[in-house]
Amino acid sequence: MKLKPYLRITLFFFFLSGQFVCGQNKIITKGNQQWLQYYNQIQFNDRWTLLSDGGFRWRENFDESSLFIVRMGVGYSLRPSLRVAGGMAYLGFYAAEKVAKIENRPFQEIQLKNKIGRIELTQRFRLEERFFHLVQPSFLENPNTFNFRYRYSVMFSGVLFYLSNSKQFVSLKIGDEVFFNSGKNIIYNRFDQNRFIVSPTLNLEENLAISLTWNKQFANTPIKDNFISSDVFWLQINQKVVLKKKGKIGIK
Repeated sequence: MKLKPYLRITLFFFFLSGQFVCGQNKIITKGNQQWLQYYNQIQFNDRWTLLSDGGFRWRENFDESSLFIVRMGVGYSLRPSLRVAGGMAYLGFYAAEKVAKIENRPFQEIQLKNKIGRIELTQRFRLEERFFHLVQPSFLENPNTFNFRYRYSVMFSGVLFYLSNSKQFVSLKIGDEVFFNSGKNIIYNRFDQNRFIVSPTLNLEENLAISLTWNKQFANTPIKDNFISSDVFWLQINQKVVLKKKGKIGIK
């Protein structure tokens, strides 16, 4: 059976991640996280879109602050199914309830969508340049570091059922995202993490969607053969605003 190109790409990345993880004497620490994130798209026309999101994360049943993130970028649609984008993210990492590390993260990405019957397949490749700065310098860690990170995600989504209003429906998204690092500071964690995602989503007309996502995250650490396995519960709010040609603002 001949596989389509996008399926070959998917299998290649998952095979590559398996080579980094399998066959090692792993020490795995278990934990849980809670994430809250808001995503917004402002579509100026058929080509240009302003992308932004912001969120906060906790660990151990909201007991510890983990990080905050704000991100903004611009997307350009080469065709309806293919979009390129670039932008910048700003993150703060917590230790003892204080921001201990800041990250500035430029990114570039390509997103491709395909239809398989009634199922929509979304793939995204993202390149990130990660600049870290310690707010509280430590003898155990360099005050300023840099590395590249490569992310590949694949997501399948489809409608489960419609509500009484035919414009409102519940859908289900299932997917995976794998992360790799490179750079002179990367020694034991070239494989960064893997996220397996199951996301029931309530779609309120076309303008607003609310997802309660379960994310099984398996993450590497800078310590050899040490990994963290986390159950992440992730509340996502997605909104899209379309700017009409006549100057009126509508929501879609």
